[in-house]
Amino acid sequence: MNLEKELISNERFQYKCFDELKRLIHEDEKIYQVLLNGFKTNKVMGFPEDLWEKINNQNIRGIDNFETVFKDGANIGYCTVAAKQLSYSFPNCYLCGGILPILKGTTNCPDGSHTWILVNNKIIDTTLMLIIDEDYASKLGYIEENRYDPSIDPIYNASKEFTNDSNLRRK
Repeated sequence: MNLEKELISNERFQYKCFDELKRLIHEDEKIYQVLLNGFKTNKVMGFPEDLWEKINNQNIRGIDNFETVFKDGANIGYCTVAAKQLSYSFPNCYLCGGILPILKGTTNCPDGSHTWILVNNKIIDTTLMLIIDEDYASKLGYIEENRYDPSIDPIYNASKEFTNDSNLRRK
């Protein structure tokens, strides 16, 4: 089985956002096996097309669209920014922070500090470009240190409203 092909769609396979996932698949046999088992048991999956649609439906200033961030790999090393931006696409979610040891020493991650989204007991990781069942996350090494409900922040809610206003989308 070609795990890369299972987790990354053909039309986005060359996107630089997948560099960390590809590195782990090729360089870390233990993580490869955990990902493979997670995929086979439906505990780990790549970003499905409906998530890419959410990404493309966001209003975002300064770039053509949010997918460009992933295409260019600008999500790597900027997990907090990417996770927060993507979180606007969900009615309810948490922003979680902690440690992911497999990222230690990568771009902007000297100690493995990491941020991800939690939606309906699933981690959406904008660095690994994976969706992982929360109950499977420890097998990959996730250590959650904090969980924040961004909906309590009025500035977050205003940004979310702008991001999702279909009347403001570029034509």
